[in-house]
Amino acid sequence: PSEPPTKSPTDVPTKFPTKVPSETPSQPPTNRPTDSPTKPPTGAPTEAPSQSPSEPPTKSPTDVPTKFPTKVPSETPSQPPTNRPTDSPTKPQTGEPTEAPSQSPSEPPTKSPTDVPTKFPTEVPSETPTNRPTGSPTNSPTESPSEMPSSSPTPLCHDIGTFAFSVGGISYRCDSIQTQVDIDQFCNLPRRYSGGPLLPIKYFCPEACEFDCAPTHSPSEYPTQNPSQDPSESPSEPTFICEALATKNYAEYEEKVKEIYRPVSGQNAFDGTDPDRMDALNFILDEGLCVDPPEMIQRYISALFYYSTIGEKWKESEEWVSPKHECDWNGIECNDDKIINRVNRDDNTLQGTIPFEICDLPLLERLDLDSNEIGGTIPKEMGKCSNLVSFDVDANNLVGPLPEELFDARKLVSIDLDSNNLTGTLSNKIGNLLDLQFLALHKNQFTGQVPARMHVLKNLARAYFDTNKLTGAVPRAICNNFASEKQGGSIVDLTTDCGGPGATVSCVCCTNCN
Repeated sequence: PSEPPTKSPTDVPTKFPTKVPSETPSQPPTNRPTDSPTKPPTGAPTEAPSQSPSEPPTKSPTDVPTKFPTKVPSETPSQPPTNRPTDSPTKPQTGEPTEAPSQSPSEPPTKSPTDVPTKFPTEVPSETPTNRPTGSPTNSPTESPSEMPSSSPTPLCHDIGTFAFSVGGISYRCDSIQTQVDIDQFCNLPRRYSGGPLLPIKYFCPEACEFDCAPTHSPSEYPTQNPSQDPSESPSEPTFICEALATKNYAEYEEKVKEIYRPVSGQNAFDGTDPDRMDALNFILDEGLCVDPPEMIQRYISALFYYSTIGEKWKESEEWVSPKHECDWNGIECNDDKIINRVNRDDNTLQGTIPFEICDLPLLERLDLDSNEIGGTIPKEMGKCSNLVSFDVDANNLVGPLPEELFDARKLVSIDLDSNNLTGTLSNKIGNLLDLQFLALHKNQFTGQVPARMHVLKNLARAYFDTNKLTGAVPRAICNNFASEKQGGSIVDLTTDCGGPGATVSCVCCTNCN
């Protein structure tokens, strides 16, 4: 060559390449790669890769995702996790579940129910009920009633399991009604339940009584047992028409019944302080007895006799305080008009007392109550028994005096009061009993003397005064009544405490001196 080769490249390339490369490149290497690769690739790769990347990797992800995933994940996520879930789930579901559940739900449960029910029930119920009922009923009933009534009546009614009623001192329930005879006997008897109005038993035992009690479109004949939540503008009265007593509702009926019984038992008899008379009254009210007043009184006194002498402890109480007519109660006898003329309860463990109303049975002729445990006194009202022929209450626990009013019962033929604890003196009013034939007053505690007026009792056949505390002499006029051809009297047996050295009575005509 014309000149020796230059040590540095020329600014303008030569037209022909030099045979020997320049000692230094024309320019220093660039710090960045070219915007586009050279058109023809190099024939072979560089001998070794660069020792370090062109730039260090970014510590945070780019705002725009790369077209191809990086081989190593970024140190921090692109954004912090959201506090709320997305409005809609991601379109493709993940292939596998996450390794662990989230620490907390996306949102706390709602405090109020949604307007539209969810397809599946929540695990925890909402704190407040929904405002509207569900479209279809639940499989099981709710534990408490709904606030609003149903739009239509229930199709069936059922027996009340806790309802019980008593007939003849025997307690029954709805399941006791099993035959047609039971239905005929019980189902129309009026009774109360839980202090409600008087209704036939069939309303409490509709299934057992085969009674259709489903509600109708028109009002029912009897009120419901439980009051409605909202009171009516004006209270209604249960319908109870009793033509015999001229009452139009139950309140009138109850007051009319009391009006009938007050003259019999007293104005304060039903003030709640006398359980026997209240029981007898309630027996009548529970039955809804609707007959003429004399029949009302007869049945009331019959029931009162049962309660006053503690009928529940009687040895035998068949039919008493039952729906049957009182003339069919065991021990009661009646005439053809079903008016009581005898009460016979001898030797039947009667206790309590004789009700003073007993003589309001106008045709009562015989009262036979001997060999019981009746206490108390002989009611002075016994004198009102204008048709009483026999008064037989010996061998009881009667105390107190023999009321002189008894001797106003002038038809008495027999008085049998021995073996009690009667005290006091004997009234001369005994002379009123001109028909008296039998008088047994022995084994008591009577004091005083044998009444002188007894001499007028021309029909008296037997009289027993012994085992008492009587003193003095038996009037000679009485002795004149002995049955004999000479005297023409009636006495055949007269006994006093006239025997032995301790005799307290002197008697010249007594047939027996005790």
